[in-house]
Amino acid sequence: MKNIVLAIVTIVLMLPLHAQDIEKSKLKVLYVAQNPELPDGYLFGGDPQVWESFKKDRPQDFYQFFQKYFETVTMVYGEDYKEELSDTHDVTVFDALIPEVNGQMTEYWMNYPEAPDYLSEDFDAPSVFIAGIGGVLLWNKKTKIDFLCNCLYSHAFNFDKAHPIFNTPYKVALTLEKQKHQDGVFHYYSGRGLSKETMMWRVQNLDHLEGYPPGMVSNPGFGDSPDAESISGGPCIKSVNATTLGRHGNFFQWGYRASPMHLAEEAKLALINTIHYMAQFRGQKPFVKRVAPHRLVALDDVYKVSDDGYEDEVKFAQRMHEYKNSAMVRKLVGKSNKTDERSLNMASGFPDRTKYLSNVPTEVIEMYLDDWNAYLKYYEDNLGYMGLSEPKEKYGRMVQEVVIDKELQSLGMANNDIRLLDQCISMLENNEQAELAQKLLERYTTEKYTTAKQWKKWFKKNKQKLFFTERGGYKWLVNPMN
Repeated sequence: MKNIVLAIVTIVLMLPLHAQDIEKSKLKVLYVAQNPELPDGYLFGGDPQVWESFKKDRPQDFYQFFQKYFETVTMVYGEDYKEELSDTHDVTVFDALIPEVNGQMTEYWMNYPEAPDYLSEDFDAPSVFIAGIGGVLLWNKKTKIDFLCNCLYSHAFNFDKAHPIFNTPYKVALTLEKQKHQDGVFHYYSGRGLSKETMMWRVQNLDHLEGYPPGMVSNPGFGDSPDAESISGGPCIKSVNATTLGRHGNFFQWGYRASPMHLAEEAKLALINTIHYMAQFRGQKPFVKRVAPHRLVALDDVYKVSDDGYEDEVKFAQRMHEYKNSAMVRKLVGKSNKTDERSLNMASGFPDRTKYLSNVPTEVIEMYLDDWNAYLKYYEDNLGYMGLSEPKEKYGRMVQEVVIDKELQSLGMANNDIRLLDQCISMLENNEQAELAQKLLERYTTEKYTTAKQWKKWFKKNKQKLFFTERGGYKWLVNPMN
């Protein structure tokens, strides 16, 4: 009899959690779903026909999944969403376009530099965004959840096992398997010397479905401010430091596209844990805006000038040209597909090494000319002096690029070293290069004090609360959370 009881207990323990009795949470969850009868208003890669075959079951799949874990689950289609609904629910899960703040529905969202506003400035409800929808709805809010790339595959790596989304209320096992990195990561400075394979956690079971839309990754830099956190990376064609799972204020990026039907069992629990985790962030809007790229962007550019980086660019261009040739052959015989159409629209050709020098100052080019490897070493040696250029027009809009701050370089102190502020204040007090000191204090903070006494008082009061953010504009800011 004891053996029978033991066997029963063992079987129960081995069952997936969803097959056992689940104590439903009292959290109220709002799921904003894509209406299968209406156009999405966007397409984030993949084959539209493949997506159409899956999206019809997606709303009910998510809705029924959430109902297993929460007592109150409300589902509305995107076109019916109103912000008042999020006020009456603990967490909102966005999986569709919603009306713009003016009440209009976007016909087709693609040109993100001119994205409309979807959420009001007052919106502070805890929210989880599935795949690329966060990049759309949050673009104009200048969060760190952005469009680096819709190119995320089915796994995760560099994840924080201790994070609550893997531990509470459900323990997530995080079974690992060896997987290859996508080739694209090796075209970045951060991909130098990276092993071709690493241990990864499988999030979704869609590798075999050709044409299924990929997930979204955001740029590096979540960790440079206390209102944001990067929890995981994943295989994509961008930087190995890109974020797949991350939070900025009351917004959470769940970068993976799969519905629960195609999520791995462990990932289902992580998604439920994410909803629980986010419930605590009501009212905690991001206080650092996305206004600048990370300094590693500058290293990525000059890496492509170096021999190793340029060799990668040539190989990549060759692959793209081969894809285009294959697509053209299929078009000639009337057998092209949607993916072929995109390949045919891509530019292909031999890469120009000098285009990656567009942000390098003329005096640096004069120093090194065609000594291609010297540029990368120069930037590596001066990494701490990276700052922002003056605004200039590029791609039809005003941008600031990451450049070497020559005035900071002359002082020999990195801008992300808090001793810089102390040093500049001392220079003001002693009237030593006072004009430079004042300029650097204003450049790397948001303050406009005019005397050493004022700067000293501010610094003494806030020193323990100060943090340096690159994505927030290469500034020392005061943490309002302390």
